[in-house]
Amino acid sequence: TGANPDEPPQLILRINGKADASTHGDLPTQYLLGHLPIMARPESSDVFILGFGSGITAGAVLGHPIQTLTIAENCGPVLEAAPHFEKWNRGALKDARTKLRREDARTVLKLSEKKYDVIISEPSNPWVAGIGSVFSREFYELCESRLKTGGVMAQWFHIYEMHDGIVELVIRTFSSVFPNVEV
Repeated sequence: TGANPDEPPQLILRINGKADASTHGDLPTQYLLGHLPIMARPESSDVFILGFGSGITAGAVLGHPIQTLTIAENCGPVLEAAPHFEKWNRGALKDARTKLRREDARTVLKLSEKKYDVIISEPSNPWVAGIGSVFSREFYELCESRLKTGGVMAQWFHIYEMHDGIVELVIRTFSSVFPNVEV
């Protein structure tokens, strides 16, 4: 329930006890992560998202006139939670433009030659087991190889509970592949 009795209850997606998405505190970030890269490349037709979470970012992307949205999500319980977030995610998994791949994003990108106008990386926090590799130079190079000319890569990551040195490392690694960066 919400802290304020006048506010509607908040939904929180927790994975292994860690909140990864919500309908309140994380909401603006999830929407912006979908809208900003499309606004930077308004002619986008093909979009790739690493991680479904609540699907709110996917729903934001689907609010634009794109042709296809490929989502890589390998966590079954995350997908089972999607209907609870439909009010906010626009029924993203039911949209005919959505192509769900129940695989690791690296595998999806490696095994397909498909190119995207926008790639959105929305993994959990870098310190969560198994997530660090999607903050690596190798992963960013793979993403760059799957972008169309003039394509945009959007990377979510937080700065709370993070040492400044880790934040600098992520930005330095990202910008070593994508030299035109806005934070």
